[in-house]
Amino acid sequence: MGFKEKLKSHLPQLLFYMTAAMFLMPMIPRGARPVLIGLYTIAAISSQIIDRERFKWNYFLLSSSLFFFYLISLFYTEDLSYGFRKISTGAALIIFPLITASMSKRCLSYVLEKRYTLMWFFITATLMVTIGAFVIFSQRYSFDEVILHFINIIRSDISGWKIHPIYLSMHIGVAMIFSLFLVQKGLDWKKLILLLIINIVFIGFLLIMIKKGPIIALVLVAAYLVLMFKNKKLYYVFGLGAIGLLSVIVFNPKVNERFSELLQVQDADASLTNSTNIRYSIYKCVTSVIPDAGVFGYGIGDGKNQLIDCYNEDAAFLASHRYNSHNQFLGIILNVGYLGLLFFTLFLLYHLIRAFYKKNYLFIAILLFYCIVMFSENILERENGVLFFSFFINLFLMLDYNFDKKRQMSPPLDNFKTSP
Repeated sequence: MGFKEKLKSHLPQLLFYMTAAMFLMPMIPRGARPVLIGLYTIAAISSQIIDRERFKWNYFLLSSSLFFFYLISLFYTEDLSYGFRKISTGAALIIFPLITASMSKRCLSYVLEKRYTLMWFFITATLMVTIGAFVIFSQRYSFDEVILHFINIIRSDISGWKIHPIYLSMHIGVAMIFSLFLVQKGLDWKKLILLLIINIVFIGFLLIMIKKGPIIALVLVAAYLVLMFKNKKLYYVFGLGAIGLLSVIVFNPKVNERFSELLQVQDADASLTNSTNIRYSIYKCVTSVIPDAGVFGYGIGDGKNQLIDCYNEDAAFLASHRYNSHNQFLGIILNVGYLGLLFFTLFLLYHLIRAFYKKNYLFIAILLFYCIVMFSENILERENGVLFFSFFINLFLMLDYNFDKKRQMSPPLDNFKTSP
């Protein structure tokens, strides 16, 4: 067997290993990620060439439409320097559609069939990052100091792995969603106990960071999955977990204070700041500048600057911190207008409706989780948000597609048989 034949024979395994490396991304230093993604892209394109398949143009154009709107907006934005930085950050919005549109059906099918193994990779990587950071910080600070200041030092004290607690909370949320799918699929008792311990650790870190958006999104998505799976064991686990979480919120003063902020809405200033008040003040400025954004928006470089100008007039404290819109959908309107939001919404709704029809619960769960968080965060404007969103969404939506005649006769992927 010649080199070309060997390469063709082992392409699915190669793409699986490359995809597995992507699932390990939380523990890979940020500087190494572009190299890994570049190799992944080359491998995907190679599979298309070697297997002589057509590029999936319709899928690619719809999935990457928001990025093309960002590119077009460079022609009418004034702050080109900032615009190009945002284009660079959002490159995942075109790279992962390109990878999925290029990867051959044979390789995609092989990778997706091993998705449960890939879930373990992501769970492990997220666990290693959280525990590893905690251990490192414990060598520099006291235990109480680490608990109290974890949300600040996690984004500043580990070179190469700096991450905002919102995005670490999102990684944990996705890992816990994966855990539900692993339990539903079926695990032996040793792996089940291990997974339960890991998720208890995850819950502990979620409560240390207390980021309300990811926690609320996780609870809502978990409730949806439990209802869809109709698994009595999951009913019990979810019920006990919900009771435990509610108890912590009610009886832990720090956690209770953070969630109570949701009911204490007023303008923020330098002496009165919490996440809810800050967002309230931000949204007041957003609603004042959005009407002039129009169909095409202010441009990828000027959308945020319009907010800064408003902050300087009404909330100087927000201007000094250069806050974005803290709502991804509003942020899209500011940058590329209602037309950009329309195409992004079409992309989400088209695949969401298709996923409901195909009972692709994995895609639905991940998409709903990220979309719920988008109502309070601009996750597509930070690397740790847009990279994982684009990767997971573009990979898991492929579960809807039939790659061969044999699969066409089988039930949809993740259309689990319900437990009695």
